[in-house]
Amino acid sequence: MQRRPVVAAALAVVPALGHAYLRRWTRGIAWLSLLTGSALVFAGVVGVGVGDALAASATWTGLASGSALVVPLGVVIALSSADAYVLARRDARRGALACPQCGRGVDLSLGFCWYCSVEFEYVER
Repeated sequence: MQRRPVVAAALAVVPALGHAYLRRWTRGIAWLSLLTGSALVFAGVVGVGVGDALAASATWTGLASGSALVVPLGVVIALSSADAYVLARRDARRGALACPQCGRGVDLSLGFCWYCSVEFEYVER
């Protein structure tokens, strides 16, 4: 199944969800850890309580409350979304198969091109 890059980027606004959609579990956990670590570090710098920082990192409502954590956590979330988008684009490009007759994308499980009806020979890789 081909994953859509825009969906992955939109889901990545919630930490690690876009990477879970792409089935990149380790990378999603790494982004979630980075976000939590950033919340803890900037909570210590700004003087916000640790509980407030973790709550702010978990939801956009916490970020929208006007705390000083908005910029650093927003940057981490934006980078996570960009990473999920780039990964999905790379996976889509790598896994794309084209019909030799018409050049459109094909599904090999059908055994023929949906657009021009050319039948495919099964080749074991």
